[in-house]
Amino acid sequence: MNPLSSRVTRTRPAATFATAALARSLRAAGHDVISLAIGEPDFPTPPHVIEAAHQAAIDGQTRYPPIVGTDALRGAVARKFARDQGLQVAPADVLITNGGKQAIFDAVMAVADEGDEVIIPTPCWSGYIQVVEFAGARPVFVPCPAESGFLLSAPALEASVGARSKLLLLSYPNNPSGAVADIGMLDGIADVLRKHPQLRVISDDIYEHLVFDGVYTTLAARAPDLADRILTMSGVSKSYAMTGWRLGFCTGPRDWLDGMTVVQGSSTAGVSTISQ
Repeated sequence: MNPLSSRVTRTRPAATFATAALARSLRAAGHDVISLAIGEPDFPTPPHVIEAAHQAAIDGQTRYPPIVGTDALRGAVARKFARDQGLQVAPADVLITNGGKQAIFDAVMAVADEGDEVIIPTPCWSGYIQVVEFAGARPVFVPCPAESGFLLSAPALEASVGARSKLLLLSYPNNPSGAVADIGMLDGIADVLRKHPQLRVISDDIYEHLVFDGVYTTLAARAPDLADRILTMSGVSKSYAMTGWRLGFCTGPRDWLDGMTVVQGSSTAGVSTISQ
């Protein structure tokens, strides 16, 4: 029998979904289980969202969508980035993805080659490791202990940068620690990035609206001179309890977005028109 590809065999299974399945089976067996596996909001999708999707289906919005997303949604997301992140971007600089995870997958696959290194502060979401391994890159973990508030320090980042470093994968507000990046941390990271022009950044801001202490800001807003190396992504899963609708979005430099569009066009193509 022919073996499976190395892409599959070197990539570990999705740990969050395996843990969630175990929690469900334990509940079904009568155990009182609190699952911390998946970031699933504890409220339903808002009724006006469901009604809008219903109306979209009635109106015939059921055909193939553009790979990059509909013009209407890309425009709305551009306005959202201006309002919430302070980023002035054109609709043409927005890519709509099948959930936030596809934005990360597309972004890593577009720039990371076999043997490249992707810097990941820990604790981290296990999905990052899965994507990096699938791409054939090597995850480089940088511990961010509780004593530091789970924040990435500039010296720790500097020490992790090597000759094959290609990407830094940031997650603030952080999953799973809940830490919120402060201005000092972001400015320190920006200073390190200025010394290493080969290093790009994925800023995973999916938890941007779940902030209970501190003030949310994002790296691209603090370091506009690095905008040509930063991809900022978010989505509706956490803020609007739409995890099953699979709708994410991102903005960044045009060359990176073009590469991500090639990746997305080679896999899922566009996002459900009804979700959009």
